[in-house]
Amino acid sequence: MSSRFETLGNASVVVFEDAKPVLATDPWLVGTCYFGSWALDHPLSRQQIQHITEAGWIWISHGHPDHLHDESLGMLPAGKQFLLPDHYDGDIATNLRERGFDVTILPYRSWHRLTPGVRVMCIDNINQDAILVIEADGSLIIDLNDSPLCGEFNFLRRLIRGYPREKTWLLALCSVDADMFNFVDETGQSLVGPPEERKPGAVWTVARTAAQLGVGHFCCSSSQHIYVREDSVWANPHRISWADMKRYWSRPEVDLIEPFVTVDLNSGAYVRNHPQQISDESQITATTGDDDWSARLTAEEWNRVETFMHKFQLIRRYIDFVEFQVGGETRRIPISRRGDDANARGIVFHVPKQSLLTTVEYGYLDDLLIGNFMKVRLVNTKLYPRFTPLVAKIGGNAKVFTRGQYYRFLSRYFRRNPVGMVTYRTQIEWDQIILPWFRTLSERLGIKRPLKYLYRRWLGDPVGTGKPV
Repeated sequence: MSSRFETLGNASVVVFEDAKPVLATDPWLVGTCYFGSWALDHPLSRQQIQHITEAGWIWISHGHPDHLHDESLGMLPAGKQFLLPDHYDGDIATNLRERGFDVTILPYRSWHRLTPGVRVMCIDNINQDAILVIEADGSLIIDLNDSPLCGEFNFLRRLIRGYPREKTWLLALCSVDADMFNFVDETGQSLVGPPEERKPGAVWTVARTAAQLGVGHFCCSSSQHIYVREDSVWANPHRISWADMKRYWSRPEVDLIEPFVTVDLNSGAYVRNHPQQISDESQITATTGDDDWSARLTAEEWNRVETFMHKFQLIRRYIDFVEFQVGGETRRIPISRRGDDANARGIVFHVPKQSLLTTVEYGYLDDLLIGNFMKVRLVNTKLYPRFTPLVAKIGGNAKVFTRGQYYRFLSRYFRRNPVGMVTYRTQIEWDQIILPWFRTLSERLGIKRPLKYLYRRWLGDPVGTGKPV
């Protein structure tokens, strides 16, 4: 028996058994997503698209449009078998069944046999994402796609230890741009730092995770997109390229494999799908998708936007107002009673009309944030960990809006993995609250650089080697 897998770009992976496509993940086959902002780094060939359409099973990790891509779903035959995580809300399963697909929900941490030589395990999580574990012909593939570990580190490490190191692969996102970072100040000036500022730390973090899990190989995946809208192409230099991965990779005990490859699971050898790691920039346009930045909202449309934001009751403790600037008009939506105070905490979105209304219609604010054509100004607050998770992940995807719904939501994931959930939420507080506080304090005291150096050394990152700290 001969088994292999192929990484096609972004999060699409195909697993083959004896040259037959058995499983395909997160199929984004053609076109763009995030309101025309993202395109595939390398458009797929006709044969690659055929492999996905002919695969016996399709697995979808979560609802972001580069993973659940509407136009690509339309290219799959009716009756196609889909495998889905056991997410809190069943919207994805309902949508796929209405389109005529055969849907199976994979229970948490349970093996599901596809063929005599291939089985899969799905680990859905509180982030409303999922990890897919694939065992093929004695090899193990951990497909993290965009997902954080969410308290599953110890479970995955024990699982990986049951296989020869050279037969284990980790596929994961390594990116600094796949989230909102188009921040501006009160004058509209960009606060985005130089492209190289955050790349080393992002690569070191992924390399550290791979080494700690104990895998033998890391294959670049889930990060291969290019910005093509006229108002988002500015973000292209911030993407982490293959050259960046090679430059900053810090764990030689883990074999680093480039994106767009076909890997033989028996020998570990791989071949390139493309002669060079160069993005197809011919896809870049001089347009802004379906958006006209000068278009204004009607009174009824402003009411729809306000109603949409008021659904998210969980942010009232952390955000006092949300402000939208559309077509030269500005509306402030009070979220708490302090919405008009001078020291109020708020977020200002400079956004075009059509994309905003589409977001309001379907309820997924993350799609606007990730596109990075919208500009965001933060007023006495941050997006993480209180706003984006509560609005985009828990509100948009899990359909959890009220305090009572939130407690039931937390209870579900706590019962499933108590230690893992507490560990994950503690890590969030450390990364997004405590560490930033220490950074701010150390800047005021003038000791940020030496403290950062010591922290990186403690983590095992290659500081002091000529690479940026």
